[in-house]
Amino acid sequence: ARLATVALAAVSVSAARYPSFGTLRTTNSSGVMNVVINNTYSEINLFDLHVQSDLANLIETLQANDTDIRVVSPLPFFDPGIPDMTFPVALLWNITQLPQATIAVIEGRARGIGNEFLMSCDMRFATTSPSVLLAQLETSFGLNPGAGGAMYLAHQIGRGRTFEYVFASKDIDAVTADKYGWINRAFDTSAELRDYVDALAARIALFPAAGIVGTKAGINAVSRPPMDVIIQEAQNIIGVLSQTPVTQAFAKKFVAVTNNQSLGDLELNYGEKLVSLFQ
Repeated sequence: ARLATVALAAVSVSAARYPSFGTLRTTNSSGVMNVVINNTYSEINLFDLHVQSDLANLIETLQANDTDIRVVSPLPFFDPGIPDMTFPVALLWNITQLPQATIAVIEGRARGIGNEFLMSCDMRFATTSPSVLLAQLETSFGLNPGAGGAMYLAHQIGRGRTFEYVFASKDIDAVTADKYGWINRAFDTSAELRDYVDALAARIALFPAAGIVGTKAGINAVSRPPMDVIIQEAQNIIGVLSQTPVTQAFAKKFVAVTNNQSLGDLELNYGEKLVSLFQ
């Protein structure tokens, strides 16, 4: 199974206070907590109910605003080929509310709810590896993104480019994502990526927690979609799924051709291959 890790940069953290959270394994070394996301229930490390539940427990712990922790740096490596239908709106909203700075480090695919998870983090960095592909693919299912992903993107890359990528369910590579502002920056190697993020997290971790909390609140006030609008997005999908046979049929077809979302060509290269599903 492929792994995802989450590093929590901290001034001083006791690993015993942050135990394993099921699909999340936490370790602590030199003030940095690493949380490995290893969803053994899914061949592609899907962002499913198991991961969501464990993340919710971890977030609840972090929301206590432990004064030692200044930076949370998730390193997702998801490859979801279908929008997760549980709509973890509250989970992703709570990530934006964390009293710590959050940094996403991307070294693999993140589509649908995986990309919405990234957009909920404060910063996003990636490698230029061909394996890094991001997308909001819900339109190809006859749906809309259900947890704020497209609305965050409109702030990040502009209205026109958001329509281009979300309407077409296109993948974006790290170089283009860097150019457009989908991510903060792309690095040629994993070593360069990790060195930069480690240094950034360590620098932020030096500062008083109140500065991070206040700064995040101000930026959220002008850049984050309202909660009621995000909830409406999720409700729209529920309505379409329950009332639209075409969408239901396509979802069943997708599950069938990907062998129930097993690792394969279509799952890995959905943005490139999806047109073939309509021919």
